[in-house]
Amino acid sequence: MNTGQSLFSVGALLILSLSILRVNNSILTTDTIMQDTKLGVLGISLATSIIEEANRKAFDEASADDAVDNLGDLTPPNSLGPGPGEVPEDYNDFDDYNGYSKLDTVNTIDYKLDCSVNYITPTNVDGTSSIATWHKKITVLVSSSFMNDTLIFSSVYSYWHFR
Repeated sequence: MNTGQSLFSVGALLILSLSILRVNNSILTTDTIMQDTKLGVLGISLATSIIEEANRKAFDEASADDAVDNLGDLTPPNSLGPGPGEVPEDYNDFDDYNGYSKLDTVNTIDYKLDCSVNYITPTNVDGTSSIATWHKKITVLVSSSFMNDTLIFSSVYSYWHFR
């Protein structure tokens, strides 16, 4: 083999090596994106489960058995959360999920779920109200050491009573 053929061989191997590196990089990037997506879907599922569970409960402790037509009968904003001795299995109203925290393991991945419940006004659903209203918002934060971001989900629950 002469010098020209040797240079062509070295050049071909160099191009082949660069092509293989580029393909491997693309595969690794795709795998990372797919893994993040799988983790996100599981996190969304966990948050949705908590929100749906909370929405099945009564709006307030006062409305668990009877209808309420006076805002003064509702739980004060600084008292939102479970009652004394109330455990998650016994939650009977929406605001019991205020301060609720859960560690859930799915496919050997640990997810931390943190909930907060606040009164809101229809004109400012992103804020909180310092007085009781007919609207409460639950916010669920989902995090994991395997996820790049914390997922945040919110849902508004309003009380309507028809006579």
